[in-house]
Amino acid sequence: MTMQPLTGRGQPDSLADVLERVLDKGIVIVGDIVVNVLDIELLSLKLRLFVSSAQTAQEMGMDWWTRDPFFTSQDDGKVSGSSAAELRAERARLSSENDDLRERVESLERMITSGPTGRAGERERDAEGE
Repeated sequence: MTMQPLTGRGQPDSLADVLERVLDKGIVIVGDIVVNVLDIELLSLKLRLFVSSAQTAQEMGMDWWTRDPFFTSQDDGKVSGSSAAELRAERARLSSENDDLRERVESLERMITSGPTGRAGERERDAEGE
């Protein structure tokens, strides 16, 4: 009696196996959603989703994050070119400006809450008292 090899796998793939395969090969999901009312297009969504590992994406030419300043240390010299002393001076200037603005806001709030007791209110009281 001869044994024949099984053509299929006996057990279903685990989630880890599926995830490994997706990240290794990549998967593309494409979909379009269109909302029409009386043949008038109100909303059109075009979904293009690519899921893979970073290495697979780079092999396919999708490596935008390597040039994006948000994801790299290359931020066109705005912060990295500044010295620590310059950053401290800028922080102190902004703190001082914040304090000045807070004082102005408090002064304006006091003027608003004092209401008719300003100059116009004093004239009204003087006229009533006469």
